[in-house]
Amino acid sequence: MSTNSYGNYLMMPIIVGPERDGNFSSSGSPYREVQSVALSYETDPDALRALVPSCYEIPEPAIITVSFIQNNGVDFMAGGGYRIATVLASVEFNGEKDHEKGNYVLVMFEDDTLPILLGRERLGVAKLFADISPIRTMPNGHIRCETSLWGHPLFGIDVEPLTEQSDEVIAKANETPRPPMLSYKYIPSLEGPPDADYPVCTRSEVTTKELSLGDSGRYYFGDPGTEDISFMKTIIDSLKTLPVRKIVRTSRAATSSVLRSDKARRLR
Repeated sequence: MSTNSYGNYLMMPIIVGPERDGNFSSSGSPYREVQSVALSYETDPDALRALVPSCYEIPEPAIITVSFIQNNGVDFMAGGGYRIATVLASVEFNGEKDHEKGNYVLVMFEDDTLPILLGRERLGVAKLFADISPIRTMPNGHIRCETSLWGHPLFGIDVEPLTEQSDEVIAKANETPRPPMLSYKYIPSLEGPPDADYPVCTRSEVTTKELSLGDSGRYYFGDPGTEDISFMKTIIDSLKTLPVRKIVRTSRAATSSVLRSDKARRLR
């Protein structure tokens, strides 16, 4: 991403033109239909520190959230959608200017190229491609989601039956500001220092329509080798170093949201 003489952002390929020409929304990216399933657990804070940039602090207890998301009605995809499988860590940033508590993206898998490129170039989110299953309700009432690459399972969650929440609980959730998505924008240079090397904060405006909660489930991994998924094995092996000490929450939600990528900023 670069700027032209007027200071307007350009995306690769630069024939897309500057954002002022209406290629990207000045008020964020609407996601009109979102279904999500998540499992949060306590892990070893020392193991997590090894995977998080030093600018972020790890509060205790150290919490990891594994989330699977189905998006539809996405404006920048002409009303279409895509799926996400992501692993997030609860962190804090306390810099000279900014102080934020949010969810740091350890890795985010998506099943479409366009949101991967936009998220990596604009927001510095650690996005990669993978095949992601739909959210499935099993005969026993469990909810299951999985992600795989080239036919080889990477990881998944199995969430036990949940309790549907009242309108009052949903209203309270909508009154509570959502923690931001925190990432680290790193773009290596062909020579010398990296072209980008700094933390980034991005917020979403979320409206919850349906919500179910629980505290029981399972987070599991496949066992692909380097001969199966190449260097991606290193990523899966890193996630495996974060042990599940205790499941603290499971959830399923129906929401709509606006990704305020227009207000994403560098943290200082």
